[in-house]
Amino acid sequence: MCGVVGLIFNNDQDDLGNYASNLLKSLEYRGYDSTGAAVYNEKNDEITLLKDVGAPSVLVEELGISKLKGKIFCGQVRWATFGAVDKYNAQPHLVDCKTKIFGAHNGNITNTIQLKNWLQREGHKILSDNDGEMLVHTIEHFFQLELSKHEDQNNFKIRIQSMREAILK
Repeated sequence: MCGVVGLIFNNDQDDLGNYASNLLKSLEYRGYDSTGAAVYNEKNDEITLLKDVGAPSVLVEELGISKLKGKIFCGQVRWATFGAVDKYNAQPHLVDCKTKIFGAHNGNITNTIQLKNWLQREGHKILSDNDGEMLVHTIEHFFQLELSKHEDQNNFKIRIQSMREAILK
């Protein structure tokens, strides 16, 4: 099954972790093999990734998810289908081979092995055998290709359009 959730505020929120924790706990029926959260804090321009094996009802406090501050949250509770039940296969995945992005996936990608082989040939550092990581790396790959077409790669509108093109590819 699995459950993926995201939340975006206009600005950093001191209580984002409370919202994130409640959302993850509300998805526990969708999976309890692992729980994870990625949070972007705009003020510090940093991404915090917290994930491990276990149920959200336990891990949101143990990992400190409930205390996170930030603007963007991506979370996932996992019912393992591809890959072992371990911290590496827990989602979300934060990748930084071409450009830094994070994401999570719900579903089954049937060509995971082929994607992993292709991504490694393209220079991506793969940490898991989880299909969600392959998806995030694939989007990262095409996102960077789209960004490279523009001089001002930090322009918000260019980044949004490049991400849309990457997802379509």
